[in-house]
Amino acid sequence: MKLILVDDEKIIVDGLKKMIGRYIPECEVVGVAYNGLEGFKLIQKRQPDIVITDIRMPQADGLDMIKMLKDADSQAKFILLSGYADFEYARRGMQLGVQFYINKPVEELELRDCVCQVMEVIRANRAKLQEVDDLKHEVHSRIQESALKDILEIGSESTDLVGELLKIAQIPAEGARFVCALLEFDGSVDGLKEFGLQPLYRHIDRFLGQYRGVYRFRYWGAQVAVVITHGGVIDYGELIRAIHRLKEAVFRELKMSMAVGIGTVQERAAGISQSFEEARYALNYKVIKGMDAVIPFLEIISLTGQHHTVPDEMIAKLESGLDNMDEEGCVGIIREIFQGMEADRGISPANLQLQCLNILLSSARKMSFQQLQQNDFLGRNILSLEGISRFRTLERLEEWMIQVIRGIITFKLEHNIPKKKDIIAEIKEYVSNHYNEPISLADLSARFFISPYYLSQLFKQKTGDTYMNFLTQIRISKAKELLEKTDLKVYEICRLVGYSDTQHFARLFEKLTGYRPSEYRKNPPSA
Repeated sequence: MKLILVDDEKIIVDGLKKMIGRYIPECEVVGVAYNGLEGFKLIQKRQPDIVITDIRMPQADGLDMIKMLKDADSQAKFILLSGYADFEYARRGMQLGVQFYINKPVEELELRDCVCQVMEVIRANRAKLQEVDDLKHEVHSRIQESALKDILEIGSESTDLVGELLKIAQIPAEGARFVCALLEFDGSVDGLKEFGLQPLYRHIDRFLGQYRGVYRFRYWGAQVAVVITHGGVIDYGELIRAIHRLKEAVFRELKMSMAVGIGTVQERAAGISQSFEEARYALNYKVIKGMDAVIPFLEIISLTGQHHTVPDEMIAKLESGLDNMDEEGCVGIIREIFQGMEADRGISPANLQLQCLNILLSSARKMSFQQLQQNDFLGRNILSLEGISRFRTLERLEEWMIQVIRGIITFKLEHNIPKKKDIIAEIKEYVSNHYNEPISLADLSARFFISPYYLSQLFKQKTGDTYMNFLTQIRISKAKELLEKTDLKVYEICRLVGYSDTQHFARLFEKLTGYRPSEYRKNPPSA
């Protein structure tokens, strides 16, 4: 710890320096002064932890010096050194918060004991401050993560809300560019929990440290989302290379294998959700690229844009057949799809594999990663390309695809998954009952065993609105009810309806109702 000595007698200063160097090696004397005014300037400059000062000195005595330093917000701890048994000095010292005194002539043991007591007080104070800082950091991280999850899920149309959420997350958006990546780790979710995320986060920060902001958080299952912001141009090629280096280091140092999907660079904050959707879509192609691949979205677009594609209506029919456990109907649809492939004489084995992958992903996208892992047959055939790559003829591949579809239906029957389950109705009911909890799309995905991407698309398709807008409407509706029927303060209502930031809540409330919460309470439109 840094220590400064202030005394107008040089012989005393020199003696104290020798004793401290000999008996208190934890302290370093970083400066000495011979009057109060000189001491004041030196202490402000060096910012020591401890000051040992005489009381009676020329120009400004020790107590005057301490008062000036306290007024200047000095955090040093003071030990008063005096040969005077004067109560007035002691009283003034206590008023200034001084707790420690040493009488002249100074003895080695008394000096050591007193300085050690002061050091213990300083360490205890630092520990408390660190605890408070850690708590603040944790709260900020949770608020930031929650805001970013909301941004990923609300869609690119909600420009104002994205800006609002970025302010809450304390992420500067002015002049920034944005890009998202989604990391998925090979192995069980429990393995990721056991290993812990902090070592992984440190690697992400290290390898992507050239960008202005890198925000990473657990998204869903064994997936970690990364949102990157930068004030200048983001070189896409360099980003891909940096993520390759990150992947290799994570495998080498943490023994964790991962696949990464990378979205495109967006020039507006509203494009963050689009970049994330692209990253999530690209990550689906780990099945064809490998479980440790880095997959840029632009690469997938160039790949899929050149090939025969299965019509959307055929995929929709297949999904409907799976919903109803209609094995015969599903087999008929597969045969019809393959007839279309056979008619395309130019289709290559690689293209054929890609189309089978698309069909499998569509067939299984309503099922969670955990569900697929529970079934050895499905996990082996849907989560790897091993099955597809064995077949080189349409006929054999068609029969294999039918076997996989039958396996999905068998799995659903064995696990009592009901026909035509109205998952959106269930989710809406759950959200209506738990609106006051921090429920993100990823949380709902884990609870209802459905992938976040499919849930997002299905919710919009079934309701005509995004999940985030639906949740916001419920929360604001409940807030209106509480404002009308209770005397609760606005900040209390804010927390009761699931928001942590009162200003954000007030702005959302005004946007949807046309009133500030306090105005609405005074004159509700329904009155």
